[in-house]
Amino acid sequence: MKFYVNSELMDITLEGEKTVGEILGSFETVCSQNKCATIGIEVNGNTIDADKFDEIAAMELKDDTEIKLTIVSEQSIAEMFKRSSKEASDIAEILIQVPVMLQSGKDSDAFKAITHLTDIISNFCHAITLSSLFPDKFNQIKIEDQSLSDFFNDFSKVFNDFNDALQNNDTVLIGDISEYEICPRLKALSKATKDL
Repeated sequence: MKFYVNSELMDITLEGEKTVGEILGSFETVCSQNKCATIGIEVNGNTIDADKFDEIAAMELKDDTEIKLTIVSEQSIAEMFKRSSKEASDIAEILIQVPVMLQSGKDSDAFKAITHLTDIISNFCHAITLSSLFPDKFNQIKIEDQSLSDFFNDFSKVFNDFNDALQNNDTVLIGDISEYEICPRLKALSKATKDL
């Protein structure tokens, strides 16, 4: 059997496990003891989702069985938040200049910053999704008395308005939303997540 974790071939010794499910169960115990969680399973080249899990778990382990797991650790999620926190703080300093950029003909610089903002928010959302695997660590995050999910639900309304302004090429509204709606939220988000 070949057993990979995050693309790295592991040297493991079976302790009586005879099925794929038994080896996955043993590994999950080790994972939880080390504040890690499995987020992807591939067996013999096939990605295993919840619908196929029971069937695959019953498979007998053979010499040519190949199991590839993708795991994430509590620490790596905290690092994702820290990285995104720094990026949010940096982009907030740029976005506050968007009204001036748009008024002085630097539209391409303004839209480059807006595109970068989209990437940063996407990274935050990914970290938030993964953080639900470790509620003891991450459920306590509050952004101005809001949970992460409530904060982003509120933020999404601002983004809807922002998207409308972009589609209508309303540079005044784009500038106002950047400076007065998005920047303060990015700063609050950065402050709440920088020390995880």
